[in-house]
Amino acid sequence: MADDLIITQQQPVPPATELDCIETNKVFDECLLRDCFTAPIISDIDVDPSCITDITCSDFTITVAAPIIPTRKATDEPSFVRVSFPFTINYNLNISTRIGCTPVVIPGVPITRSVNNVLLYCPEPIAYILTQQGTSAAPTHLPNETIKLEFVGECIDIEFTPNPAVPHITNITPVIGYYLIIKCEQVVQIQVLSRGYCVAPFCTSPTSDPCDEFNRRPIPSFFPVQRFPF
Repeated sequence: MADDLIITQQQPVPPATELDCIETNKVFDECLLRDCFTAPIISDIDVDPSCITDITCSDFTITVAAPIIPTRKATDEPSFVRVSFPFTINYNLNISTRIGCTPVVIPGVPITRSVNNVLLYCPEPIAYILTQQGTSAAPTHLPNETIKLEFVGECIDIEFTPNPAVPHITNITPVIGYYLIIKCEQVVQIQVLSRGYCVAPFCTSPTSDPCDEFNRRPIPSFFPVQRFPF
């Protein structure tokens, strides 16, 4: 690495000064799944369609009800496993309304999707690890195989229509897209270049006097920009 400073957008970063050993999660393999689909209709929402100005989605989460058990086939390469599991998507609908109507937040209908036969490189741990925190209990076994899921969901489109039987209530049909990353990790010890220990910055407290912020502003221009050339 060059001795010159590395310039970031915020401030200069000095060169590394140490070679340290750290323990961290190493990603041995990962893959990305992407899907888009029309969600089940959310019916009989007690909001008049004529009141609605906008509908958005928020608070996407997923749940997995049972442990994910990697499997192998005899024809798979060594240390490769297959991962399959169902999961449930949960989210909220935020219904904005015009003045005089009440905005509401309602849960969407939970949606079950599945991951099928995803192939990942997940080698079996070699070391058997025991850990102990403090001195009150004996060391215990630390399993060193981690399946990590990272999920991002959004509503791509949302349609709302009056209920055919009761026109003053609303039916909503979202189109949902999501990204799901599946990772296979183990805790490992590796060498890294470092700049020593982190130094904690001083704590800050927000000002309670809005005039303080005003008094720190630069003096504004009192006149418009001059046109040039004349």
